[in-house]
Amino acid sequence: MMNPFRCQICGETYLGGSAPERCPFCGAHGRWMVGAAEWVRNGKVEMCEQSMKDCLAAIQLEVGNAAFYKCAQKNAQTQVTQAIFKRLQKQEMEHAELLAEMAGVPEEDLPEGDCAGNNDAENLADAHAREQRAIQFYLQVADRAPERRVQEVFRALAEVEAEHLKISNVYR
Repeated sequence: MMNPFRCQICGETYLGGSAPERCPFCGAHGRWMVGAAEWVRNGKVEMCEQSMKDCLAAIQLEVGNAAFYKCAQKNAQTQVTQAIFKRLQKQEMEHAELLAEMAGVPEEDLPEGDCAGNNDAENLADAHAREQRAIQFYLQVADRAPERRVQEVFRALAEVEAEHLKISNVYR
């Protein structure tokens, strides 16, 4: 029997027999997947000035990474790297959407991105550096944020970006 599960990080719904290992939309760990009846909408978060500044910077980071991944996907040398870049682009945009909702600002449009053309090795190396920057920044934000929701979202996103980092390591 299919049941609805919702991600406490991004809010998206998954239909399945059991909760997935990871949110198929934002990539959050399965512990964030709850039965739809238990899901709590968080929406806009009241934040201090520093947390708002960090959230807005994170939106720019996610949108920039999504644009990069879209370029890398378009220019991928293999079906495997194309699939990886496509999924990463979608997850980064999901993160940007989540952060925009938390900050109470409109979602950003995806700009044209730059990448190393049809050089998967260079694009994977760039992806690696981008994910490392995101992880470091998100852990700093989580450590300094006084708001519980900001802490949990940025820690969850750092975890997801760490998974992206593993992918860039395996395929480069």
